[in-house]
Amino acid sequence: MATNNFKPFAVGAGANVTAQADYEALAALVSGFTAGKASSAQVNKALRQSTVLASVLAQFIANTTGKDVLDNGDTTTLLNNLIAALKTNGALSFLQTANNFSEIKSAGATAVSAALANLNLGDGSALPVGVPIPYPVATPPAGWLKCNGAVFSATLYPKLAGVFPALTLPDLRGQFIRGWDDGRGVDINRTILTMQTATSIRTAALDYSGSDAAYSTSLVGTAYSQPDSVTKTQPTGANAPNNSVLGGVLADNAMQATQMNTAISDYSVWISVRPCNISFNYIVRAA
Repeated sequence: MATNNFKPFAVGAGANVTAQADYEALAALVSGFTAGKASSAQVNKALRQSTVLASVLAQFIANTTGKDVLDNGDTTTLLNNLIAALKTNGALSFLQTANNFSEIKSAGATAVSAALANLNLGDGSALPVGVPIPYPVATPPAGWLKCNGAVFSATLYPKLAGVFPALTLPDLRGQFIRGWDDGRGVDINRTILTMQTATSIRTAALDYSGSDAAYSTSLVGTAYSQPDSVTKTQPTGANAPNNSVLGGVLADNAMQATQMNTAISDYSVWISVRPCNISFNYIVRAA
């Protein structure tokens, strides 16, 4: 065991020292002892105050570094050993900026997770509360909720309530997210978080003008609903049915046919369209 030469003074039971309250009221605390005699109890108190701290500090150096702490006037060695003790103990218990706080990492995954949580820097914390992200697992991680249209508590999730004041999560099950138009004119008359139904096309041909009458000079067309856009200008890159380049067409061509409005009397078939996709679980940061 390393040696510690620095011993505390007057620490025994019933030691002859001035009471703490009397010592704090002593004028000599400011001026020091001057002319006359100081009582032995007062001197002992002053010595104990300094020697106890010196002994404790020296013992810390000895215990941490395993080196002797000698009362030989070698202040350079004492200082170097103190710095070494602080660094050694700090590697286990304290953060050091010189190490970029690597001590937390060295303490293990649990310590890293707890430290991040204490700083509100847990998983996904770089994203603001209310941001939905696609997640590849059915159960969201801590601090996240499914975007399933559920009602949530403003008491439990006050920041989330600031984003969704109606206290209802968006229902993104089976849905795509589309960028808000915000005045661009591509997807007009939309506000944030509004639902938009899919574009649908009728499978059976229909009179071009939508007439439901039965007659033999009908012009064939295709009915649709909820188009993303409608234009009477031929789009750039339009192709003919055989995949050749479509020349400029100023007006719709038409096929003439007989329309029978009773051939299928009890229903009409409509299909909606969608892009190729992969399903993810949309979750939202709640806290």
